[in-house]
Amino acid sequence: MSAQLQLFLNDIEVKVTTGKFPDGAVYARFAQPETTGASQMRIRARAMRSMDDFMLLAQLAQAVRHQFLIKESLLELPYLPYARQDRHMTSGDSFALKVFGQLLNTLAFDRVTVLDPHSEVAAAVIDNMHIITQQHCMQHSSRLANLLTQQQLFLVAPDAGALKKIHAVAAHFGITQYGILTKHRDVFSGELTSFELLAGDVQGKDVLIVDDLCDGGGTFIGSAKVLRQAGARTVSLYVTHGVFSKGTAALLSQGIDNIYSTTSYAAAELAEQRVELIDIARIYAH
Repeated sequence: MSAQLQLFLNDIEVKVTTGKFPDGAVYARFAQPETTGASQMRIRARAMRSMDDFMLLAQLAQAVRHQFLIKESLLELPYLPYARQDRHMTSGDSFALKVFGQLLNTLAFDRVTVLDPHSEVAAAVIDNMHIITQQHCMQHSSRLANLLTQQQLFLVAPDAGALKKIHAVAAHFGITQYGILTKHRDVFSGELTSFELLAGDVQGKDVLIVDDLCDGGGTFIGSAKVLRQAGARTVSLYVTHGVFSKGTAALLSQGIDNIYSTTSYAAAELAEQRVELIDIARIYAH
């Protein structure tokens, strides 16, 4: 657990210890820093997966404020949990992102910096939220940035929901054209049934699908198949948040040549020759 939380007091990292009691309650404590006073607290909470993780964050913030007169409280929350449940979907369900936002707001951070949130609704439910954009994250992969700047990759949005972001990415790297895919779901099962390339000529091109998040990867496997049928030479994938709930091997064996993501959720150990993970520390540092 301790690898998920980092604490900086006046920009000096302080060791954090976390654990769990026999009854399931979690705890967080920090080592005594060399400084006798601290006015700024900065916490980086990577890969928040559960309410246990939220409790660890809340306890750490309270512990620091109990000991020091903190004048500025900063939270780096690269992966925003519950962002996909950004409204009431069906009768009887919850607006989970709003619920999480209400809880997070009780911690009264002066700034909450999130990487490429899934939904624009996030800024409306989380106080003092600052967004680091998709293109800014991509810029921190020198390999990817060079390929894009040299116009060696043809960008493709996996669905209409990704259009606004991919337009910003294209503008950032001086790209004037990109492709658009669409997907269809079975209205009863919710399963993806087909994919279609709506716009963009990918014949003979090295393609990069760009999205904010990959969970199981079905969308991108289906997209890669359609793109290859349309003549794409290679198909790579960029997602800011790699949940990869079914691993990366399935993607790499079913049409995806290379994967680019960050360590907002995926562990750095997942990186290999065809999987590049951009360190969030590098993103937050600039």
